[in-house]
Amino acid sequence: MFKHHIALLYLLFWAATVATQPLNRSTPDAMVKAAKQAEQEGNPYAALEFYEKTYQETKDPLLNHAIARLNFELRDYQRAERLLSKIVLRDRRNMYPDLKFLYAMTLKHNGKYADAEEIFNQVIADGLDSALVARSKLEIAGCKLGRKAKQPETLKVTNIGKKANSPQTEASPWYSNGELYFSSLAGKDVIVVDGKEGDWYSKIYTVKPPTQAGTEYPAPNALGTNINREGWHQGNVSISPDGKTMYFTRQEIEGNYVGTSKIYYALKGDDGWGAANEVAGVNGDYIAKHPCEGELYGEKVLFFVADIPGGQGGFDIYYAPKKRDGVFGLPVNLGPVINTPGEEASPFYQDGKLYFSSNGHPSIGGLDVFVSEWDGSKWSAPEPLPAGINTSLDDLYYTRVADGYSGYLVSNRPGINNLKSKTCCDDIYFWEMERIKVELLATTFRIRKKDEKANPPLEGCTVQVIDVTENNPLNVDAKTNPTSNDFPFTLLPDRSYVVIAAREGYQPDTVRFNTVGIKKTTKVEKKLTLRAKQPPKPRIVKRDEPIRLNNIYYDFDKADILPDAEKDLQFLVNLMSQYPDMKIELSSHTDAQGSDDYNERLSQRRADSAKNWMVARGIAPERIVAVGYGEKFILNHCKNNVKCTDDEHRFNRRTEFKIIAGPTSITIEEEVKEEGQ
Repeated sequence: MFKHHIALLYLLFWAATVATQPLNRSTPDAMVKAAKQAEQEGNPYAALEFYEKTYQETKDPLLNHAIARLNFELRDYQRAERLLSKIVLRDRRNMYPDLKFLYAMTLKHNGKYADAEEIFNQVIADGLDSALVARSKLEIAGCKLGRKAKQPETLKVTNIGKKANSPQTEASPWYSNGELYFSSLAGKDVIVVDGKEGDWYSKIYTVKPPTQAGTEYPAPNALGTNINREGWHQGNVSISPDGKTMYFTRQEIEGNYVGTSKIYYALKGDDGWGAANEVAGVNGDYIAKHPCEGELYGEKVLFFVADIPGGQGGFDIYYAPKKRDGVFGLPVNLGPVINTPGEEASPFYQDGKLYFSSNGHPSIGGLDVFVSEWDGSKWSAPEPLPAGINTSLDDLYYTRVADGYSGYLVSNRPGINNLKSKTCCDDIYFWEMERIKVELLATTFRIRKKDEKANPPLEGCTVQVIDVTENNPLNVDAKTNPTSNDFPFTLLPDRSYVVIAAREGYQPDTVRFNTVGIKKTTKVEKKLTLRAKQPPKPRIVKRDEPIRLNNIYYDFDKADILPDAEKDLQFLVNLMSQYPDMKIELSSHTDAQGSDDYNERLSQRRADSAKNWMVARGIAPERIVAVGYGEKFILNHCKNNVKCTDDEHRFNRRTEFKIIAGPTSITIEEEVKEEGQ
């Protein structure tokens, strides 16, 4: 019962309502015979008209069964629900379990998940058809997902408009190098029969998306005859990631069914797309469609869909290794993790992830879009994409542009110019995820003096933002504001940042924060307070006298040199250059968190990290003895088993130096802090 529906879905045109003789001159028996013949020939619209006309004359309730089935197959779910509800509710003796199942499916497609679950449970309880029982269990799982599904606030899905989307079915949108490719019977606003009356063949089109958001897409242009071959239906277009190879299918239609379908390719030259040739190694005595280039085991492959005998059932997704342009190895089934006894369709590969549609995994509609990740040896269990991408109807041909924040899909959700019912035909939709931003406003102030009540704003500062998420800090941005103390920055979620404010004559201030867990655009305010410097005063430092480097702190459990530590280390480098015979002990200390042994090892790593920083700037390694003391010398009350804040613990995570050889004393200049507060 699903085969006909799926076949219709994948076609790029619809069969016409054409009778060989006027209906009002036919007998009921003749019209029923004509209806059955039209069904066999794959012309469901004609069959539906014959059945409806006959029912108007005879009122035979059994004809309503055929009418209801055809409305379901033609995806007119609202009408199918009305007809099937009458049949099922009157079926006291459970004579039509298949229609009861179809009724549940129409409820599901119409988004009535709770009602659908109830009818699916009746099918299971009746137990009259084992296949329907198994399918009902799968659909109940999908209904439960549907009842919980909510479209993310950051996701927006829009129809690309009446000019690009015809009343017919559009398929396989693919964005490449500033153009959107897709297949369609564009411009045809009537139902056609089989392409024999004229140029009713599906073609591959291109259109340039509008540059202004929310603008309707313009009318598309058909590609030339080297791609769109006369007498064939072209479709299922995709472009390789490098933009140089086009893959597509050429199909022959028998009635309303695909008779043959083979995959072709064309290369792009200076004058556009070259001649199309049949792909070698992939096509066979089966339907091959939905090609998409990807990567597996470190080599290029072609993913595609086929009904090769011996698969998991229905249409499965396969891959074939690429040998050279247009030549591939033997097809390999992706296996039961991806493929099901149902139907799989429209694979799309990007960055180790395979996106595809299926009705064999629990879905909130018919065909839902799923994603599975390749770990180098196997695929992960497919996960459905969120509501908005998936609906209670059919959603397929999902693609993403390079940055992953937008793309296209095809759906029969209620469109803007459908040829028949609201859900009969597929349109192209553009989806976009809001680019989540963190709007940082940094403000600078000066430490107040005794006669001031608050810290006044400080203009003329430079504020620098550094991304310290990874081991190597990255400069994000730096701004100087001579007339104000406001510094706006746009940052990213799930990152760690250091903000440093500096001004000549002032001690810099530093703020650290992260944007982990932010799920929507957020404003963050950070205040930085700078203290005015006083003229430095000389200080005599004797041998073996420990000198604390005030700005060299460490994050908990880490040995990385933070950006605000570099100033003090550079001071020490300059000092050792001033006294070339001086040898120092560079010691590191931890807080009391963690075991004594671990802290000693950690402090040694920190001392080594500071030494390596100085050695990299020209200081001979034999002049520095790096020592890690662990938690032996705690400066405040935060000893073992004492609860303290991170700032209190951080006070103990420090680096010191002392002269151990060379001069017996040296003179350094210390900054004098201004009295405040």
